[in-house]
Amino acid sequence: MSELKLSSGFILDYKDIYNEHCIQSGNVDAMVDKVREAHELAQSMRRTGVVEGHVSKDGTPEPVLFSQLPYVEENGINTPQLMERLERLRQYGRNNFDAVISLGIGGSYLGSKVLFDVQCGSFWNQMSDEERNGYPKVYFAGYNADARYLQGILTRIYHDSDARAKQIIGMVSSDGSDDYEFNMPTDGDFVDRHYDPYKVLLMVNSKSGSTIEPMANFMILENALKGHYIDYEVIAITDTESTENPTILHAMALENGWKTFSVPYGVGGRFSVFTEVSLTMGALIGFDVQQFLAGARSMDRACQTDHVFENPALLSAVLKYISAETYGRVIEVFMPYGDCLRSLSDWYVQLLAESLGKQREHQGPYSRTPVAAVGTTDMHAQVQEHQEGRLNKVVQFIKIKSWGDDLIVPNSYGQFAKLEAISNIGLSQILNVALDSNQEALTSDNRFNMTIELPELNAFHLGELMYMYCWAIFYESILAGVDAFDQPGVEVYKRILGPKIKALKEQK
Repeated sequence: MSELKLSSGFILDYKDIYNEHCIQSGNVDAMVDKVREAHELAQSMRRTGVVEGHVSKDGTPEPVLFSQLPYVEENGINTPQLMERLERLRQYGRNNFDAVISLGIGGSYLGSKVLFDVQCGSFWNQMSDEERNGYPKVYFAGYNADARYLQGILTRIYHDSDARAKQIIGMVSSDGSDDYEFNMPTDGDFVDRHYDPYKVLLMVNSKSGSTIEPMANFMILENALKGHYIDYEVIAITDTESTENPTILHAMALENGWKTFSVPYGVGGRFSVFTEVSLTMGALIGFDVQQFLAGARSMDRACQTDHVFENPALLSAVLKYISAETYGRVIEVFMPYGDCLRSLSDWYVQLLAESLGKQREHQGPYSRTPVAAVGTTDMHAQVQEHQEGRLNKVVQFIKIKSWGDDLIVPNSYGQFAKLEAISNIGLSQILNVALDSNQEALTSDNRFNMTIELPELNAFHLGELMYMYCWAIFYESILAGVDAFDQPGVEVYKRILGPKIKALKEQK
């Protein structure tokens, strides 16, 4: 046995972590009782939505419902009505907005950023409306308290809106002279957008409405957009459970007539990429939300068996838990190959760190420290440490088998042998061969590593991959004896930060 392959083409290759030089079969055999318990608790959570001992930060019982997310069902979290509403948002956003500014932090940001990067790539905002197929430009804010960055977004919005204003009032010159004349549009699909005021959608994402970074950024942006030739609307993504005692953001939405989407009850932010928290962003960029959930459903079915070597999430959890507890591999380097997957590393870092880095009552803390990396970039930055540093790491590779269209290196300088050697080869081929070489180098020194291979990068396989990790983290939390769904450590700095912010106001 060396790989677990699903009918979809998803492959979990574990030969370089489970062999005679690394994790032994006896290590896995010794986990039989723990594995059985983890599987039984997973099945119980599916049926009841309850994880024994889990409470909210307020100390009250709280359900755990992420197992429902792949399924579009009446009375579920993702309902047919929500799918219809997301489709209406897609059409509305495409026809009405020039730019979307998404404001969120943590899970309210990271999942959306993954969907954007996979769907749109790095140069989306430099494309024309036609090249974007009418979808709006997208900016992310609210994930830091960084004035310089936010001012940069405002500068771009002002630039584009000023250009639109000049266009509307006839200050468009075809030859660069001072003789301006009004030019009628000729690109029918985009007439309304080009000759209306510049339109911005502020999509503010906070369960409570009191999260400092997104709310501070939102208030600055909203205030800054007033007084320019800009129309804006607001969508609030928040806890909408109660209208009698609404969250701050929900109260703001009710008062101002903003559209709302919900942060679902029982789904933590780091698991929320499969909810309207992130699916709203998917809709606004034309991402295939239905296929994303279909991939998650496909993976969910594979993760229900109690056979370790047939359940990708359970196998990943078991091997990484043994790596940490038995072999001291307490760092996980998460290393997808491909720049559009850089944000996937950031998403996984949060998922692992907030779910597993916990104090245990009698055994001391459990922790595996995640490190974000991306290939091939970090082969020239981190790999020296991976290859010759302490034996305390597992490297998790993510490989895309086929990238589709490729760019071939031309034989422009064949007189130089080292450049001729890479000519007439596709860049994506080089990318994957580099991954294979890194994997082989680590294995040659018995350095623990695993590889997940997806047949191609699309919404379906992305859904498979991300949902597999949601289950893997849950299974590992049971093995480790920690609650994957709380984050008490985060509350410590928040209790310190509040009074410090208050002191700042008092100094004014």
